[in-house]
Amino acid sequence: MASASGQLVEVQYVGIAAHEGAMRNAILNLKYRHQRAVSKQLALVVVDALRNNKFEIDDCVITWAPTTTKRIRQRGFDHSELIARHVGAYLHAPVRRLLRRTNDRPQTGHSRTDRLNAVTFVGRSLRYKSVLLVDDVTTTGATFRAAATELVRCGARRVICVAPSRTR
Repeated sequence: MASASGQLVEVQYVGIAAHEGAMRNAILNLKYRHQRAVSKQLALVVVDALRNNKFEIDDCVITWAPTTTKRIRQRGFDHSELIARHVGAYLHAPVRRLLRRTNDRPQTGHSRTDRLNAVTFVGRSLRYKSVLLVDDVTTTGATFRAAATELVRCGARRVICVAPSRTR
C-alpha cells in the first residue's frame, strides 16, 4: 500500500484459525452471548500466532477495527476492543483507540460486494509508526483494508491486521 507521499507501506493480513467448530463458537459466545471472558482466549490465539510466526511486533501500538455504534449499544462493549486490550496486556504493549467508524452498517449477513463498500473509518494523526490492528473475524478483508488504508493515511508505516478467525 502507498502512503499519501507515495512511500510504500507494509500491510500484512492474518486470519489465524478457520471460522468453524470451537473457534466459531468462541466468536459467537463473545459477540452474541455476551461471554466477555472469551476475549482473553481469543487474544491468546492472536499472541501465540504472532510469536510462533515471528512477526515483528516490537514497538507496535495495538488498536482495533471498531464495530458499529448500534452493536456497542446492544452488547454493552466492542468485542474487537476487548480482544485488542487483552492482546496488549499479554504483549505489554500500548493499546489506543486510533479509529472511529463513520457508518453504522454491520458487515454480518451481506454479500461480498456489499461488504467491500460498506465500512469506512476516520483516524487521527499517528505518532506510532507500527500498528497491530485487531478484529474478531476476517471474511472478505474489507474491514481490514478500510482500516489499514486510514491508518496509513494517518501516518502508519507498517500495519499488521490480525483476526483469530477467518472464513476462508
